[in-house]
Amino acid sequence: MICIIAMVVFAVLGIFSAKYRSYAAEAFSCVFRRVTLRPCESDFDHRMKMKVISHTFKRSERLGKFVYKHFELISWIFTIIMIVSLAYSAVAAYNLIVYGTCTPGSSDVCTINQLVQSAECAVK
Repeated sequence: MICIIAMVVFAVLGIFSAKYRSYAAEAFSCVFRRVTLRPCESDFDHRMKMKVISHTFKRSERLGKFVYKHFELISWIFTIIMIVSLAYSAVAAYNLIVYGTCTPGSSDVCTINQLVQSAECAVK
């Protein structure tokens, strides 16, 4: 599961930094293999796990041990959060395009509406 999260993160970071482009390519390869029910050819998931855990151990040894034991579960949780967030963003974008507001019931709740309205006022 870390491959999916890493693919998204490194794809974005790879746009701005050459350091992460190789990570992004390796993450894409790993995700493609995992989707086709095959294991990753490289040890990408293990290397990323060790990088995350080593940074966590620097902060707190107890937290590092917890993350090491439950890394797969934590990866799944973050993946689910990312997918749910993407779905909510897609719904808000659809509502914004179709209805002109993020929430069709009331337009003053949508932060994007307020930003767009203030930008339109600044242009006038």
